[in-house]
Amino acid sequence: MKLAAIPMLVIGLCVGCASTGTVTSEQLKYTQWQLSTIDDVALEEQYTASVGFIEALQVNGFAGCNRFFGEGELKESSLSVKKIGMTRKSCGEKTDKFEQQFLKTLKQGVTLSMQGQKLVMQGEQKFVFVAK
Repeated sequence: MKLAAIPMLVIGLCVGCASTGTVTSEQLKYTQWQLSTIDDVALEEQYTASVGFIEALQVNGFAGCNRFFGEGELKESSLSVKKIGMTRKSCGEKTDKFEQQFLKTLKQGVTLSMQGQKLVMQGEQKFVFVAK
């Protein structure tokens, strides 16, 4: 989390994204997002995930059990994350499966959009994030 300026930055970015219909790397830089729904269904308590964006579209976050990081590439509002590295612990079959699906989706690529103050990643599944 980046001080008190982050919420104001995120709000400003969301307004900009909503008006253009596209998401740029500059709009994502230094933002942090918490997963809130998958396919429009609220997350079960045991599933948590987050994603953040730093310099040069480096992506990092928490995938449910392990921390991850990788190199993001954004083309026409389509994000894919390459060279994903992560910690290697197991948190049970259900959580591990959730984590694998989430990271697989990031690797394959997702279409990004802003809907109000939410970041939406649409791939095989629809992941909706709220600003942290």
